[in-house]
Amino acid sequence: MWYICGLQDCFLWLFRMRIFRLLVVSLCCVSCLGQLPSQDTLALLEFKKGIKHDPTGFVVNSWNDESIENNGCPSSWNGIMCNGNNIAAVVLDNLGLSADVDLGVFSNLTMLVKLSIANNSISGKLERSLGDFKSLEYLDVSDNLLSSSLPSEIGKLASLKNLSLAGNNFSGAVPDSISGLASIRSLDMSRNSLSGPIPSSLTRLESLVYLNLSLNGFTKGIPNGLELMNKLDVLDLHGNMLDGKVDPLFLMLTNASHVDLSGNLLVNPAEDHKKFLGGVSSSLKYLNLSHNRIVGSLVGGGDAQAFGSLKVLDLSYNQLSGELPGFNFVYDLEVLKLGNNGFSGPVPNNLLKGDSLVLTELDLSRNNLSVTVSVLIFDLTFIISDAKATLFYLTGHISLITSTTLHTLNLSSNQLSGELPLLTGSCAVMDMSRNNFQGNLTRLVKWEKVEILDLSQNQLTGPIPEATAQFLRLNHLNLSCNSLNGPLPKAIARFPKLATLDLSFNGLGGPLLPSLLMSETLAKLHLQGNAFSGTIEFSPLFNITNLLAIDLSDNGLSGELPDGFGLITGLERLNVGRNNFSGSLPSSFANLTRLSSLDISGNHFTGHLPENLSDSLVSFNASYNDLSGVVPDNLRRFPLSSFYPGNSALQFPNPPPGPRQGQAGNNHPRTIVIVAIVVSCVAALTILILLVVFIRHKRKSKRPSPVATTKDVSRTSTNPSSVGGQDRSSGLHVSAGDLARSRKGSSSEIIDPEEKLAALTGFSPSKTSHFSRSPESGDSYTMESLSRLEAGSPDRLAGELYFLDDTVSFTAEELSRAPAEVLGRSSHGTSYRATLENGMLLTVKWLREGVAKQRKEFAREAKKFSNIRHPNVVGLRGYYWGPTQHEKLILSDYISPGDLASFLYGNTPSLYFSDNLPSSFAYNVVCIRNVCLAWM
Repeated sequence: MWYICGLQDCFLWLFRMRIFRLLVVSLCCVSCLGQLPSQDTLALLEFKKGIKHDPTGFVVNSWNDESIENNGCPSSWNGIMCNGNNIAAVVLDNLGLSADVDLGVFSNLTMLVKLSIANNSISGKLERSLGDFKSLEYLDVSDNLLSSSLPSEIGKLASLKNLSLAGNNFSGAVPDSISGLASIRSLDMSRNSLSGPIPSSLTRLESLVYLNLSLNGFTKGIPNGLELMNKLDVLDLHGNMLDGKVDPLFLMLTNASHVDLSGNLLVNPAEDHKKFLGGVSSSLKYLNLSHNRIVGSLVGGGDAQAFGSLKVLDLSYNQLSGELPGFNFVYDLEVLKLGNNGFSGPVPNNLLKGDSLVLTELDLSRNNLSVTVSVLIFDLTFIISDAKATLFYLTGHISLITSTTLHTLNLSSNQLSGELPLLTGSCAVMDMSRNNFQGNLTRLVKWEKVEILDLSQNQLTGPIPEATAQFLRLNHLNLSCNSLNGPLPKAIARFPKLATLDLSFNGLGGPLLPSLLMSETLAKLHLQGNAFSGTIEFSPLFNITNLLAIDLSDNGLSGELPDGFGLITGLERLNVGRNNFSGSLPSSFANLTRLSSLDISGNHFTGHLPENLSDSLVSFNASYNDLSGVVPDNLRRFPLSSFYPGNSALQFPNPPPGPRQGQAGNNHPRTIVIVAIVVSCVAALTILILLVVFIRHKRKSKRPSPVATTKDVSRTSTNPSSVGGQDRSSGLHVSAGDLARSRKGSSSEIIDPEEKLAALTGFSPSKTSHFSRSPESGDSYTMESLSRLEAGSPDRLAGELYFLDDTVSFTAEELSRAPAEVLGRSSHGTSYRATLENGMLLTVKWLREGVAKQRKEFAREAKKFSNIRHPNVVGLRGYYWGPTQHEKLILSDYISPGDLASFLYGNTPSLYFSDNLPSSFAYNVVCIRNVCLAWM
């Protein structure tokens, strides 16, 4: 018995030992398993695999499985925040990461609350697994390269409070399931390619405070019900293609303080044409409806409360008309922009009194205000014109500006006349360009608070006064395109903050102030098109880094270019063309490492071109000089027209790709062919013209009596507007007989051979590059209307191309290559239709020799003509000025078909015009008068 009991004890002891060993092994295993990556960590490591570039090493140097905490959460990793054993937040903003990843890997982070990877270069898609982020409250993937449509599972993120998908490539429609974001407070889908209508399900997001759907492709109208969202404070839908109606109830009932609907195709209901703003909600502070199609009057008569508590109102670039309201009891308005409409009547007194509003910014440019008004701040006298005359100008004169709050004033592009105001109040930014101001600049001595001043394209005369040293704040001064004369005052170089000075296209003379070139603040200096003379005495003792652009072209400067130009190390654009400089070019030009545009054409430079000019040069012109030697290696990439005509002793190391001036090539057969073609074309065209004249003469001889008072200007058109199936892009051709009716005996009936050659081979203005413009920001008040193109490198001609409209831009090579079709001829020259490579159509008029005026006068008249805005006048887009008399082009929009003449003579098909207007003699006289007034 005792033997059996001992055996049992032995077995019991062995069993206990085995249990102990198992426990020890289990504890060891548990300890080892605690060091293995958790599911959350594995998800982060999977994301790391997709990173292609981490410039700061923020992720790749920190995320490794050797630094995992004992609890399994890598809280020591950069950008990771833990909550106990789980990852709660991943923040990787603004790191410059380049990655191609599947954001679905983060769905494995079951306790993730915040995911932010904004402002990187992360590509990928939003997968359907997005709906698995059950606990996510903050998701920001803005400003990346994500694409795809939005999955419907996005509506499953019931806990999400902030969602930003802005600045990606998401496309397609917004799913209706978006209404499932029950907790959302901020929703930003701006700057994508989303399309379709804005889903009405958004109106069910009762917690929404911020909604931004701007800069997409949304269509249709504004969903009904947005005005009933009680918590919505910011609504931004600008920059879409919304083409519905603006509901007046929305403006009156909305609880939002900021509403931006600009840049769409919105209209107002027909019944509201008499009163667009019947009233706005008391909570609305910012309202922007600019760049839409709103028509009618702004408010009804006596609607004093129509503006509520608005601080900013922008209705510019619409089609509003009628008289402006009285702005009585409007105490909160700070910014008012009503430019580019058709308002008429008086300028309200209360709008301009310094004690009635707190306006800081006022824009009344380009309207139709045209009656007499006399107020405390402005003394305006308007011309009362016929109701049928439609001149979109504010006319009159300004005597005083005494407002103590007005900071920015834009009255540009009107017909304001008289002398400049005596006082400018507190105005710091003033744009009165493109008006008819007259007199001298002596009144500027009291404008001490002005910081940005643009008086370009007026009729100002006299010298720049010396007593202007009080401009302690002046940063930008543009007095270009006036009739100023006299020398430059020395005080102008002492303005302590002056960065941009544009005195181009005046009659200023005398020597150039060296202190201007040594200014510590000046960045852009435009003195072209004046009468400056003498040498440049310029010997700085230190490097000058502020000057970026210098234009001294078209003056009478002489002598050698000083070596001091090489010390302007920050210089990017230099134009000294068409002066009387001589001598060798400074070797110090090699120090201008940032130089991108250089024009030294039209001078008397001798010697060799400098070696080692900057490789950053993109535009270069040295033609019409007396240079010699071999063209340096880094300049051989420019066309021959950058060096020739002129420079007969300048050589290329190898035969150049084409003949230059004075060089007899081996193209004798080719020349014969070209001459034969030209002669044949001219002969054929001459025969055709004679035939047409003969036929017209025969028709005239058959007419019974010349009693008719209405001229029948017959036109031959290949336009399909009246004949189906024909090419609409082809030009409208005027017969020789039509032209002869108003120009009997004109010598222009025969096209010059050079004009015919131009029509066959394209145009040859200079290859150019954009010159700098005045500083601008948003609705800039200092933007120069003339975009200069510097340092021509022409393919055939050494001239300059000027744009008068910032909406167009093309190189001279493109214009030179454009196919040309003859449209008509006059005593001034021949007009062609040119088709650019991008499909843009232009009318190019080649002026006959002797027609163009002197350069400065021609430029001034061209700019004046470009400012005419009238339905019967085609705006001028630019002009080309070549070195010889027959190299002058003017560029305008191509209008096909129809023109003022055919409209006046009453045989233009009505479908070419939006309205079937009467064509009586009296109406024709009104049209002609309007055109003349627009020119005046």
